[in-house]
Amino acid sequence: MSITSKSAIATGEGKFIIDQVTLGDPLENEVLVKMKAAGLCHTDYDSLSWGKPVLMGHEGAGIVTKVGLAVKNFKQGDQVILNWATPCMSCFQCQEGNQHICENNSPVVAGGNGYTPGHAHLEGTLWKGKPIERSFNLGTLSEYALVKESALVKVDQDNLNFSAASIISCGVMTGYGSVVNAAKLKAGSSVVVLGCGGVGLNVINACAISGAASILAVDVNPNKLELAKQFGATDVMLVDKSDKGLNQLAKKVKQLFDEPVAKSGQFNQNNQCN
Repeated sequence: MSITSKSAIATGEGKFIIDQVTLGDPLENEVLVKMKAAGLCHTDYDSLSWGKPVLMGHEGAGIVTKVGLAVKNFKQGDQVILNWATPCMSCFQCQEGNQHICENNSPVVAGGNGYTPGHAHLEGTLWKGKPIERSFNLGTLSEYALVKESALVKVDQDNLNFSAASIISCGVMTGYGSVVNAAKLKAGSSVVVLGCGGVGLNVINACAISGAASILAVDVNPNKLELAKQFGATDVMLVDKSDKGLNQLAKKVKQLFDEPVAKSGQFNQNNQCN
């Protein structure tokens, strides 16, 4: 039995609307999730101008309400985090260990954030009687989301903070993965992090987890720098918005890291770059 869901829909022309979509029953390996919280990032802003209608949202957390006949790992009532980066484990890239660029499932590899068959069937989500693409195959800015079983991670935790859990699958993993998988940060390293938004804060946290000796957080907003300290920054620097190209910042950072004794905390949390 289909249900209706109030959803945020990008029109493709720089705007979005709130409208009803219709979601069908899950197929054999699909799951219907009642969304409890969804993350919001710059990609969602970008999706407003993708030139086509898109059900917005690509990170979120919720509760399973219905499962397909072949679903074994989830049941009604399970708390879950939604994940768009699901590997097929059979294509060339997955076999090479590059599951993050799966040739079959990745909407990034598909280009234009198009639908990829490794996710829930496109006809399962209708707007004005026609299939509508879901952002990164999820569409979390909605009351309900229809996804593949493989796009879910169960969270067995009492009093789960769904708001915090909702950003794990994109904002947290992007920041953490940039440090651990891309930069391959070594313990004892010195790091400068430009920008302390959702991704930047998780970059800082990953640097701390990886054993960085000095983590200098840089931002134009003093409130974000206070958050940076909570996430593990050893030092912070407030940058003036007039520093075009960050030329003055670059000079200051070079000066600080060129000093003969670079110890955590030596930069002083009240540093400013004017």
